[in-house]
Amino acid sequence: MRPPLLTVGAVCGSAVASLLIGAAPAWANDPGGQYGWTNAQASGGTLTVQAGHTYWTPPAQTSWATAGSDNPPPGKPNPNQPYGCTYTAGGPSVTASLGAGGPQPGQWVFPVCAGPGVLNPMPPFWVTGATPPAAVVVQVNPVVVAQHAAKQLGFGSPTIEMAPPDGSPQLVGVASWLWIDPGEWRTLSASATAGPVTTTATATPTKVVWHMGDGHSVTCDGPGTPYSASDPSATTDCSYTWPGPGTFTVTATVYWSVAWTATGAAGGGNLGLQAGPPASMQVTVTESQAINTPTGGGT
Repeated sequence: MRPPLLTVGAVCGSAVASLLIGAAPAWANDPGGQYGWTNAQASGGTLTVQAGHTYWTPPAQTSWATAGSDNPPPGKPNPNQPYGCTYTAGGPSVTASLGAGGPQPGQWVFPVCAGPGVLNPMPPFWVTGATPPAAVVVQVNPVVVAQHAAKQLGFGSPTIEMAPPDGSPQLVGVASWLWIDPGEWRTLSASATAGPVTTTATATPTKVVWHMGDGHSVTCDGPGTPYSASDPSATTDCSYTWPGPGTFTVTATVYWSVAWTATGAAGGGNLGLQAGPPASMQVTVTESQAINTPTGGGT
């Protein structure tokens, strides 16, 4: 049964110790000493990344490939003959610690093997000319990136305005003008990036929904018209006439139409109508009392 794979960090500590103590002897049936410390080098093979580790696959028909077999060599068991070997590449950080072990570019590879009498960790060897791992292509859903961009739009609560103005009572039977700060009626945009995909979400204000606090609501297709006492002939398309007196909490919510575009991937479209955070204001509604006086001197 194959022993557990040691981490490269733990193997590196033993490798440094081997440097201090001296060269490890060649293994049995290894007259060239390719598994020894001082002259063990390999060329070719491929590198693959799995679960955060980089592994080296040796070229076919080499002693390293033979040692990678899951089964022990045929014949009488040799206590020093490894099998079931996996080869973990140390990478640039290990080379920086141990120094190069052969021609550059290359890297230290650490074997972990099974077999009677095999001691792990075993000495590393230097590998050159290995094919690097293929770049992992991450498929990014642009719609997901667009939704993230939409969250960055930063909708703010509108500033409520009314006429009669805040602090003055509204009147029963008289239209109250409703509007929000015109400067808040503007297009917003935000971008988000994931991998090769960048999306831009654009929000356009489309309507304001006013909940008047008495069970009625008003929908205005724009910010409303600011009231000006200097223009008594002005009109508005956003108002409400109170049917009765009382104290009410008026709430205004701006709804935004959000669309998106993308670069780095095909896509684009509409994310629908999204509500911004509401704003509220308390108002008092009163009845205007009128006194009828007789005319023409009558009593």
